[in-house]
Amino acid sequence: MPPLPDLADYSTVHVFTHFEDARADWLALSQAATISPYQSFEFLSAWFDAFGASEGVTPYLIVARDAADRPSALLPLCTIRKGAVTLAAFLGGREANFNLPLLRPDRRHDEAGLRWLLREAARRAPSPPDAFFLRNQPREFDGARNPLLFTEARPSASFGYATALPETIDGLTSRLSKETRKKLRKKEARLAELGPVAYEHRIAGQRGHALVTALLEQKSARFAAVGTTRRRSLSALLHGLLEAQEDGVLELHGLSVDGRFVAAYAGVRRNGRFSAMLNSFDTDEEIARCSPGDLLLHALMRNLTARRMTHFDLGVGEARYKRAVCDETIPLYDVVLPLSARGVLAAPLISSYLRLKRRAKNTPAVVRCYYRLVALLGR
Repeated sequence: MPPLPDLADYSTVHVFTHFEDARADWLALSQAATISPYQSFEFLSAWFDAFGASEGVTPYLIVARDAADRPSALLPLCTIRKGAVTLAAFLGGREANFNLPLLRPDRRHDEAGLRWLLREAARRAPSPPDAFFLRNQPREFDGARNPLLFTEARPSASFGYATALPETIDGLTSRLSKETRKKLRKKEARLAELGPVAYEHRIAGQRGHALVTALLEQKSARFAAVGTTRRRSLSALLHGLLEAQEDGVLELHGLSVDGRFVAAYAGVRRNGRFSAMLNSFDTDEEIARCSPGDLLLHALMRNLTARRMTHFDLGVGEARYKRAVCDETIPLYDVVLPLSARGVLAAPLISSYLRLKRRAKNTPAVVRCYYRLVALLGR
């Protein structure tokens, strides 16, 4: 038999469908919990404002408080309808690379207690989900174990790339071979032949809005999968975060030639960590051959190092440029926890889909066919 949970820290359980109802608890837990930048109230509330309608999601914010009415756990979830089944999943969609619960570190949180919390939340919810579908969870993050990663967890389709930043720029430069440094200098010099080159960091105001527009145009030119609806939602998210923040979670970095952005990075930060969320570069042949994306990536890492940032990650998904600068992979896992009869029927189908996706991700030919099909369908 599974161990009985210790529920002392889950004396009261609430399921909120509005962000403001959970704001105070969320902000309190954010001060102490080990989370990625993607679990901040600012980021996820902005994501919901931008994507909620198009993704068809409803907030499903589980908050547990202890006997003294202090928040001890918050699970930033949402519900989404897939056919006849309602799933509870992490907020943030594809824009959140790492998913984690917000847990008070001075309280006991284990698998038995969190299983009970999920089921109790479903019991109390006006419209309970048929299953919890908790994807892209790291086993641990910044040295803290993730107890929401249950025993039935299976590897996600992809993993994350990350690296610890050195204390000095010289330390960062020493990671590159002499040949690589030479190639980057030559590419920068070739790009400078087209006009004045500038690396712009932590861009704000109207210049920031211009970078967001350039980023999305460049990304759409490269990937047919960035359809019109998704492009509008991404635009609303980035412009919204930029407009709302004074020194908030979003950071924008760009490489410009004669004032025109030819590469861009948008990322989120928290406690010394920068997580790259989106990047792009100009596909014009004369510019692309100078590798503006690589040039900006190295300039970005120099900027973060100079600011004493400690960790850098390039998100989920395999790519050459990620392997070139990151020496750590972050394994991610998915958990499917059925609740209703429909959930029990759907669980093996979801698991089979995840296995196929994981296999496809490791087969380049299949990935290429997928993107060709998306382009043909215009989706």
